[in-house]
Amino acid sequence: MNGIAHSNFAGNMGIEMNPASIATMPYRFEFNILSGDIFFQNDYIYFPASDIPTGKFARFAPLRHEDYSDHYDKTPKNAYGNLLLKGPSAVWRNEEAAFGIHFSLRSQLSAIKVPYHLAKFLWEGSDYSPQHKIPWNSTAFSAGALVFAEAGFTFAKTILTNRQNITTAGGTVNFLLGMSGTYINSTVLDYYFTDASLLNIKNIEVDYGHSIPNDDKNNYLHPRGAGASMSFGVQHFFNYISQAYKPGMSGIKLKKYDLKLGLSLIDLGFIRFNGNARTFNIRNASAVLPGFDTTKITGYEHADSIFSAKLYGDANLSRSGSGFNMILPAAASFQADWSITPKYYLNLAVIQNIQIFDRSVTRASQVSLTPRFETRRVEVSLPLSLYQYNFFRAGIAVRYKWFVLGSDNLGWWPGLYEMNGLDFYFGFKYTSDIYDNIRFKKGKGGHCPAYK
Repeated sequence: MNGIAHSNFAGNMGIEMNPASIATMPYRFEFNILSGDIFFQNDYIYFPASDIPTGKFARFAPLRHEDYSDHYDKTPKNAYGNLLLKGPSAVWRNEEAAFGIHFSLRSQLSAIKVPYHLAKFLWEGSDYSPQHKIPWNSTAFSAGALVFAEAGFTFAKTILTNRQNITTAGGTVNFLLGMSGTYINSTVLDYYFTDASLLNIKNIEVDYGHSIPNDDKNNYLHPRGAGASMSFGVQHFFNYISQAYKPGMSGIKLKKYDLKLGLSLIDLGFIRFNGNARTFNIRNASAVLPGFDTTKITGYEHADSIFSAKLYGDANLSRSGSGFNMILPAAASFQADWSITPKYYLNLAVIQNIQIFDRSVTRASQVSLTPRFETRRVEVSLPLSLYQYNFFRAGIAVRYKWFVLGSDNLGWWPGLYEMNGLDFYFGFKYTSDIYDNIRFKKGKGGHCPAYK
């Protein structure tokens, strides 16, 4: 959420980027009623820039397979997704420190370095005849998905003051309730389709596991595990001027700071799945699977047993365990926020994913440059980013008093580039009108308080 996360008025919507941000928030109290972020992006399936079906989007008309295009080349394919819904949450600040508590529902998914021929079969189906009777040798690829609830506590404060320069630090500790999780890590997959119904696996080495509903039980939000996570951050302000945050200062040419630098580590944690959890390990196996396109699968357990029976002649031999850990999409981030004038800012942010273990969901890396116009009541930003350091995106975000609406990826709408994903975030919040224990009347004190 580059359009709002770097704002001085981000509050609850800035904690995920850097927990230290609330130490200098320009109000005493903010209550998040509801906010969210919906995001998906891939580098395989897309709508061409010259043929985006905006009319169908507007009418909510169903899309057909032929409406899409695909990048059918030899580069590996990647996909990332994120859903964040943050319910009633609050941040509060006094002269000494800032505190926050939040409750969220999150879903994350990633697919990394999927071979192009496998992506084609997944998209077109096994009846894609141009790829039949060709021996395919897959390189390593992985995928993972998580659904979990998060309850967290954030603490931040100023830790160093040197004349007009200050340094703040903050951290968030989360309890995680795992609801669904799955992963797959493949190192070898040599195969070919004779036709749509006959799959010949020459060699396969893969680890996979899942803790998800079986058969037709769509209870993806049922608790199946638990875990914990942490995020840490620091921010350093050059020429910090606290008086610039006060109500009534908008007409005075006084910058809040000259430059703000931040560093943070995000989503360092795991979830241990035990409920309906199964792990599998397959090594140096081969099989011929006739009736591939007509076999009826009644659930994940049925699929596991069929796969193991075909590869090993035993429906249970590939199973290796009944519980597993999954790592959250960890990342390191650097932020630089330059106050050009009291109302105009330019932000640079870098997010680099950190992947230590195989059983994880991977976060997309990116670099963004976001100019913004910011006052206490109104804010407009234009986030520009290089997603995975490669794909250009452009967006817009606005804040008006208690409402936030934005997207980091709207450049496809006017046809600046192809549409290969979506991004949308919003927020409804309430901020107190208290400053130095004095309640301001509407129209005189402004909607946001400040501090000394």
